[in-house]
Amino acid sequence: MPGHFRWALLWALCILVLCLIPGAALPAWDWFDLLSLDKLVHAGMFGVLTLLLAGAFLKRGAPANFMPLAVGLSMGYGWGTEMLQGLEALGRRTDLNDMIANTVGALGGAWFVAVRRRKGRPFLPALLR
Repeated sequence: MPGHFRWALLWALCILVLCLIPGAALPAWDWFDLLSLDKLVHAGMFGVLTLLLAGAFLKRGAPANFMPLAVGLSMGYGWGTEMLQGLEALGRRTDLNDMIANTVGALGGAWFVAVRRRKGRPFLPALLR
């Protein structure tokens, strides 16, 4: 795998670990208080994944239609991790609302990239470019 994708791969691995922590290992929270925060975290994780993928595709000289690929990969990964959370051994559940938040995050990341590129500004910090 080319070095440009290392940040996206590392972030995807972090997402996988966080999403597949068994339910018994998660701290006890009053989930009603954190419902909106949980969705924001999901959106943020997959928005960042879209940014990292977009940066990697651009670095490799991707064609003009690289954003649908970055968004599609991020969304698919988000849906896949949610499906894996439904495995009984993890003691968690698949959540349609989390899938929606993951999708919104991926699309938000694409929007951010488009706005920054239109203004001629970088969308990733210098460390990640």
